[in-house]
Amino acid sequence: MKMKRTILFKGAVAAACMGVASFALSSFADEEAADAAAPAAASAEGGAEASADGEAVPAPPKDDKFFYPLIRCDEVRGAVLDVFKPGADGWTTANEKKFYPLGSAFRVTPGVAGPSRVSISFGNGSRILVTNAAEFATRPVAIGEMSRVVELRAGDIEVSLPRVLKDGLFNVAAPYFTCSNLAGDSQFSYTRLDDGDEAVLRVVTGSLSVKGSHYEIARMGAANRVRIRTTKDELFTSIRGESGDCLVKLDQGIVAQKDYETGETKETPKSLDFQLSPLCAIKIFRATSPIGGRRVVSTMTFAPNGQMKNRCAFAENRSNVNSGELVVTTTAIKDADRKASESEAESTEAVDVAAPAKKDDESASEEKSDDEEKSDDKKEEKKKDADDDI
Repeated sequence: MKMKRTILFKGAVAAACMGVASFALSSFADEEAADAAAPAAASAEGGAEASADGEAVPAPPKDDKFFYPLIRCDEVRGAVLDVFKPGADGWTTANEKKFYPLGSAFRVTPGVAGPSRVSISFGNGSRILVTNAAEFATRPVAIGEMSRVVELRAGDIEVSLPRVLKDGLFNVAAPYFTCSNLAGDSQFSYTRLDDGDEAVLRVVTGSLSVKGSHYEIARMGAANRVRIRTTKDELFTSIRGESGDCLVKLDQGIVAQKDYETGETKETPKSLDFQLSPLCAIKIFRATSPIGGRRVVSTMTFAPNGQMKNRCAFAENRSNVNSGELVVTTTAIKDADRKASESEAESTEAVDVAAPAKKDDESASEEKSDDEEKSDDKKEEKKKDADDDI
């Protein structure tokens, strides 16, 4: 009987052990299944898992989600690519096919021989291509945020995006302006200067918009190229058209407008639309008023021939400090030129009329001299005849 109980006890223990083992195996199998399903789930959600060293491989985003949650280094050829990851102590060498977190900065150093090429992708059809020395950074974004921002620091970069990219999803920023609503292919050249910076923006295909202090370009289209130079503290900004035409909206301060029906006076912002063509220029001067500390702005526009077209000056948020338009209109310029031409013609006629009078005076003087000579000759003849008579 005792032996029978022992056998039953051992059988129960063995059954329990088998149950525990079966449960453990089942759980392990479930975990493996979950791990296997994770990439598919990440693909469906447009995200992926990532390791701490940036070696994870996120699944490609869906058609309606253009960006990876990380940045991928696709290609490094003939150059050295360094990366400064968020929280790192310094620059490290980046490797191909590796992923890096948003907020990382990248620096490209071309090799001494052969062409260089570095390609960094943000998602399907969204990448940055660098073929020369350059430095740029990406900004960190909140979880679930789909927009991306690239900061220009030095050199030339090419941005290639889907033509169907929605507005607001990709931006390129510099210290003094921001390019937004990028779509298609565009090129950016950024140079740090001792007194500020200079940037050249070019749209190859697609479009983008530019926003800076006291100016805005709603749309730059294909073949448009603009050069923007800004000094430190934004004391001066120069905008020049180099290719194509685009419309620039210039801030002209605030003006007070009276509603004659209600008698109310409202302050409304005023702006000037200027067509920026090749060789045209916009110059914006800024200063801080010693009284009140407000910023005072003076804006001038120039035609391709260098003639000033518009000019205004104003204090920010002060309608009572606004000069309005200071340059005379085109009609007034034509009238002034016509009056100057007429005045010049009148002066020429006066000279021509005075010339004959002067000639007559000279002729009269010559005739008088001849008469005097004849009179002298007669006197000499009479004197000679008198001498002969004697």
